[in-house]
Amino acid sequence: MPGTPPDAAVLSRVQQENQRQIVGKLLHDLRNPVHSIRISMELFGRLARRNGDVDKLMERAAAYIDPAETAVANLVMNSERLATYLAGPAPAELSVVPVDELLTEIAVLLKGSKRRIQVVCTLANDPALALRADRIRVCHALLHSCFNNPAAAVALSARANGNGLVVLEVAFQTGVVDAAARANPLLAAELQTIVETAGGAVLSASAASLSLEFRRADSPPPG
Repeated sequence: MPGTPPDAAVLSRVQQENQRQIVGKLLHDLRNPVHSIRISMELFGRLARRNGDVDKLMERAAAYIDPAETAVANLVMNSERLATYLAGPAPAELSVVPVDELLTEIAVLLKGSKRRIQVVCTLANDPALALRADRIRVCHALLHSCFNNPAAAVALSARANGNGLVVLEVAFQTGVVDAAARANPLLAAELQTIVETAGGAVLSASAASLSLEFRRADSPPPG
């Protein structure tokens, strides 16, 4: 079928399995700003219906503007995240992906998932460090690998090497096992297909660790 991604079949399975783990977290994050906006609207309504000094009323109303704006921004962000993770397989689209932003999102989703995985996330603290990849494929590959490893605790990190590449690493704490975990790991070829379609390569994958390599966003393409 023209335009079908090479990893469409396996990615569809990975997405469905990940969605069962994270949909509760995504919906929870969507409800919170909706609740905040509703409260702000009720407070604005009460103030608007009161009689009195207009200037004082406006001063009090102004106190609710920042929280309301923050809630709206969170609603937009979480709506986009929900749509992204619930979407079906799409052709790969390479873009600039900030490394710390990516690791933080994975950590948040793992911690809020049905499995409640313990996560240690070591950030690079370098806003300029970014990779060029299909973001959602990278996220799904990392999430699926964590959900389908019996380890109850993982450590996420990233490092840049001298060849214009970024390595994403997951260390599984094999001494801390989640007995309730139902492992359904990808075959090596399946994982490689997703990662290659995302613009990267699998350096190593085992019960103890996962290492993925991508080109840095600020490095020139290979000659």
